Amino acid sequence: GCMGHLNPLTTRAMLALFEKAGIEFTFVDEDGSICCGRPLKLSGNYKAAENLVAKNKDLIRESKAEILVTTCPICYKMFREDYQLNIPVYHHSEYLLKLVEENKLDPGFSPLTVVFHDPCELGRGSGIYEQPRRLIARSYSLLEADHEKKDSLCCGGSIGITALSGENRKTLTKATIATLTFNRPEIIATACPLCKKTFAGEADVRVADI
Repeated sequence: GCMGHLNPLTTRAMLALFEKAGIEFTFVDEDGSICCGRPLKLSGNYKAAENLVAKNKDLIRESKAEILVTTCPICYKMFREDYQLNIPVYHHSEYLLKLVEENKLDPGFSPLTVVFHDPCELGRGSGIYEQPRRLIARSYSLLEADHEKKDSLCCGGSIGITALSGENRKTLTKATIATLTFNRPEIIATACPLCKKTFAGEADVRVADI
C-alpha cells in the first residue's frame, strides 16, 4: 500500500518475517504502489476509485495468491469490504499472530514495556482490537493507555480529517500521545504506517510498528 511505501522499515520487517516463517509470498506492489482507492472513495471520486479497484483485483488475481496481507488499516478495510475477493484478507497484526500461534514464528520475550495505539480504521473501522494486543503480549509487558480500543484517540494524521488546520492536527497528536504515555511505556506500538509516521515526530519515547 501507499503508506507502506512511505514507511519502508515496516515493509522490510514484514518481508523478513515472511521469509523467517517460510511463507511463499508475492510482493504485489513492490515496483510501484497502486492506491487501494479508499481516499478517492472518501472524497467522492467513485469512478476513479472503481478503476483502481479493478486494476488491483487484476494484480491480485494474476499473483494466484491464496491470502492477502496488508500493513495498512485503510487498505485492509477497503480490500475486505469493497473488493469482494475470493480469498481471506488479513491485516498484518492478525497474520503475524496467526504465524506465532502456529509456531511458525517464535517472537521471544523482552523486558521492555509497550502500549498499543488502536488506529481508527483498524479499531473502530474494522473491529480489530484484541489480535494486536495478544501478539504484543507474547513478547512484551503490555500496558494500558488512558484511552484505548473504541475510545482510542486519532493520531491526527488521518486522511479523513479535512477540517482541521496543521496546528490543530498537531494538538490532537500531542493529546493522543499523552493518553498513550499515561503509564510511562518504553515503546508506543501501533499498526498503521500513517499513525507511526505521525507519532514519530512528536513522541519522547520510541514509536514502532507492531
